[in-house]
Amino acid sequence: MANNAQNTQIPMILTRPIDAAQAFLAGLEPAVQSRLLPVFSPLIDIVPIPAAVEMDATDAAVFTSANGVRHAPAGNGRVAYCVGPATTEAAHSHGWDAQQVGTDAQSLVASLTRMAPQAPLHHLAGAHRRGHIVEHLSSAGLNITGIVVYDQRLVALSDAARDVIRRENKVIVPLFSPRTAQQFANTAPRATSIHVVAISAAVAEGMTAVAQDRVFVARAPNASAMGDAIAELL
Repeated sequence: MANNAQNTQIPMILTRPIDAAQAFLAGLEPAVQSRLLPVFSPLIDIVPIPAAVEMDATDAAVFTSANGVRHAPAGNGRVAYCVGPATTEAAHSHGWDAQQVGTDAQSLVASLTRMAPQAPLHHLAGAHRRGHIVEHLSSAGLNITGIVVYDQRLVALSDAARDVIRRENKVIVPLFSPRTAQQFANTAPRATSIHVVAISAAVAEGMTAVAQDRVFVARAPNASAMGDAIAELL
């Protein structure tokens, strides 16, 4: 019976940095996990950038990723405005008075524009980011600066992942950012086995070349909706 169960498992290539990939896998429903064979092949290497982050006790942070939190100073009770529940929880765990104010960059900008906090804001993020958060909030009259605290260096898809794509009839590939999606498209072999699950329409763009009509977009830009999409695909 164990061998039969193993034979029914579908490979899933996880392209996020290893900690984030393992956390995503652990967050899937047990019945979904049991049907998947994880193949870890990070396409991004997170590299800390030493930054002189000068924040007063009354300043506030803006976080759009858990990596931003991880490479930022401790919160020491200061306010942090965050995107999504995972980033908010990470900020809370690192001592910030964390508030979720959006599910993506666009909704965060809308919320902060409406809230109009008077404290100086610092967007602590990676070298590669989307949404033009600092520019939009500055235009809205908020006092905000952007501080790069880590870099996201591209890594090619591993030989093991490429072999799985060539060998298997069906391979699931969850993709969480346009930059990662482009790197996957650039380094993955062309095969009919690839089934992409994209966190947003922006991530799905350009995937038709590598996955043709086997591209599925999550109903919301979060890990829970990605898990639901994978369950439906299974």
